Amino acid sequence: MLMAKPLGKIESVILGMFFGLLPPVFCLLTTLVITDVLFGAEVFGPWFLLSLVPGIIIDCLFLKKWVRKAYQINNKTLAAIYLFYSIVALGMGMGVPIFNFALGITAGVYAARRTHFAGSDEERCKQYFKKTAVFSAVVMVLMCCLITLWAIAGQMIGARYETPFLSFTFTVPVFFAVVFTGGAVLVLLQYWLTRAAARVAFKLWR
Repeated sequence: MLMAKPLGKIESVILGMFFGLLPPVFCLLTTLVITDVLFGAEVFGPWFLLSLVPGIIIDCLFLKKWVRKAYQINNKTLAAIYLFYSIVALGMGMGVPIFNFALGITAGVYAARRTHFAGSDEERCKQYFKKTAVFSAVVMVLMCCLITLWAIAGQMIGARYETPFLSFTFTVPVFFAVVFTGGAVLVLLQYWLTRAAARVAFKLWR
């Protein structure tokens, strides 16, 4: 895909933040996991700033190139980036995928911008938007699986909950009914948000 025109300053800053955060965050989380497994999380403190150094160096070397070719990145790389940020977003939301919806909207806007720079016709744009929405929905399925495993590990099954309006116990049938119903809603909503964001952005830049 070839860009039709140079990126604007605001767009370059946004893309720079999106791609620029990736190496430091990846290095930070990798260091956290390694220190936790080998020594325990309490020793991570002294390594915090040091863990950011490799990511910052990578940004200094490659970030300008990444921003310049932001809409020419191959789909496999984009998929890996989206999956990584999805896991981070789920962690930030403490298992509630509210930030994942924002990521899906971002993917839709990116898809619209990518097709705009490529000069794609309307039919190809619609196909690409649909594929992007399907992918974001599939990733949401994976996030729902992680949430389910998280809930099982946290011994949610069998737990009793008291609310001002309702009291219930998470039996196995209730648990999986909530999982499948809630999961279906989350996946469909993510698909709709991603595709809607792409369509709206496409109309704005058409």
